[in-house]
Amino acid sequence: MSESQAPKPPAAAPDPELKEKVSRLPASPGVYIMKDARSRILYIGKAINLRSRVRSYFGKSNDGRPFIRLLMKRIDDLDCILTETEEEALILENNLIKKHRPLYNVRLKDDKTYVSIKVTLSEEWPRVMVTRRYRQGEDLYFGPYGSSTAVREMLRVIKTVFPLRTCTNGFFRNRTRACMEYEIGRCTAPCVDLISKEDYMEDVDQVVMLLKGRSRDLERVIEKRMREASRARSYELAARYRDQLAAIAKVFETQKVEEFRLGDIDAFSIIREGDFVAIQAVLVREGKIINSKTHSFRTGLPRSQVLASFLTQYYLADRYIPPEVLCDTKFRDCKLLETWLTEKRGARTRILHPQRGDKAAIMRLANRNAHNSFRIELNEQERMEALLGSLKKHLELPVSPRRIECYDISNFQGSLAVGSMVSFEDGKPARDRYRKYRIQTVVGADDFRCMKEVLERRLERGLKDGDLPDLLLVDGGKGQLGIAVKVLKTLGLSGLPVASLAKERRSKRTTERVFLPGRRNPLALAQDTPESLYLQRIRDEAHRFAIGYHRELRRKDAMKTGLEDVPGIGKKRQQALLDRFRTLKKIRAASTDELSEVIGKNLALRLQDALKKRPAKKI
Repeated sequence: MSESQAPKPPAAAPDPELKEKVSRLPASPGVYIMKDARSRILYIGKAINLRSRVRSYFGKSNDGRPFIRLLMKRIDDLDCILTETEEEALILENNLIKKHRPLYNVRLKDDKTYVSIKVTLSEEWPRVMVTRRYRQGEDLYFGPYGSSTAVREMLRVIKTVFPLRTCTNGFFRNRTRACMEYEIGRCTAPCVDLISKEDYMEDVDQVVMLLKGRSRDLERVIEKRMREASRARSYELAARYRDQLAAIAKVFETQKVEEFRLGDIDAFSIIREGDFVAIQAVLVREGKIINSKTHSFRTGLPRSQVLASFLTQYYLADRYIPPEVLCDTKFRDCKLLETWLTEKRGARTRILHPQRGDKAAIMRLANRNAHNSFRIELNEQERMEALLGSLKKHLELPVSPRRIECYDISNFQGSLAVGSMVSFEDGKPARDRYRKYRIQTVVGADDFRCMKEVLERRLERGLKDGDLPDLLLVDGGKGQLGIAVKVLKTLGLSGLPVASLAKERRSKRTTERVFLPGRRNPLALAQDTPESLYLQRIRDEAHRFAIGYHRELRRKDAMKTGLEDVPGIGKKRQQALLDRFRTLKKIRAASTDELSEVIGKNLALRLQDALKKRPAKKI
């Protein structure tokens, strides 16, 4: 019998109580949540008929995919949330995936939206700004763009050539004279009527032409104005038009992009090898390719289900939805997703699978890019797999440490003590998991007790949520490691791997030492090995994050006046006091009657009593 014909191993027999729970599920739309014995969420799915869908996992007819077999071995409990419609279940499913990050679901790690340029036509005096959010309305959006640096450079050019306002609406409404931006020629001061509405909107129209890529049309308009200004001997104005032409030429001289006879389209091509998947997103705006990005992850889900889940998470964010979305794979929820996108966009959106023409050409381009990125990503994944496997061996871990959390403490002479936690997943920082801790129970410089507090707060929450790392790393030597071991033992987590990383200075050289529980001497891990460098990178990131938070608190503390600590005195009353008396010294010297004129007698007495208890401080 060939390997492909070999019988599939049977799934583990489900708990009778769990099977009974499945039989009681309602035959209605909703979301099901599968958990393991520690209440950690393993998988979240949606169904139009919960009972029928979940029962299929436990029946003999399940498809025997490795993903299903692994899931059924670990499932110990399940919950469900009912919805009115399948569309509501679709949205709820992906919101829960984003929140809980289940092990067996597709997770879009980089789900932030790209930057776009927004022209606020909904405002009386429009602005041009960078945004990551898209809202239906009068405003115009251009992009999205892959590089925020390139976008900001474009805005710098626009600001130089077309001096539109950049201030907030609140600042704009309260101006009584032109600000510094006007003085240096970066704004035409519409706030104080130094430019007519007609001339201002003319500049706005030209910015829109520039952003739409109509450079030749714009150049012709500006050239005509330059000649008219020159004939009228308005040489300064003519020179300004000349500079505008030069800036526009510079912006467009490197913009050589492939152009199609199409409008706005998003195209997605999916490549997989084993459980490694890459999805290439190609964004086309007004027939021009403006961005191409690869999203990669590991999953045992089938190709069609991966693409459906990815697209839902992708468009769940506040991003522009085009009239057409192209895919190279058909999937079951296509019509459902199409309906949801249409409702969210406010106009029809179609999901297509093109076979010919320009749309098929875009798909071929996306597919070529997907294959190229796939090879690069796969090589990087294999390198990281080898590194994590080596760490598992050296640190004697039960599993490869795909997720490592590192903790550090920072304080200044015992004051403003803080802790930090950073998380790395498969070699990359998972910044949405970073956490800052303000030390609450320790007075003075006691790093051991501070570390104990941070670990207890994090791990108690982790136990409650079923959210724990594969390896816990602390910055420090044997002392910090001992504290971590005690905390783990107290919480019943003695099986959670832990290590500490400390610097040792010998003469002019610094060496790194890795300490493990139960070992007297540090681990013999060479300083410049990939394993040691990876741990150092994680530790240094935790140190940077802690220092940054500590500096932030010190900066805020330095700006404190003491007024904000008095109950009843908020920002408005603080500002009123400073407007009246100018300095904290004068506020201290003010009489009760003088203070009462600003904040009332009761608050004045309370303020004077509070200031007497605080040392004098200049502001």
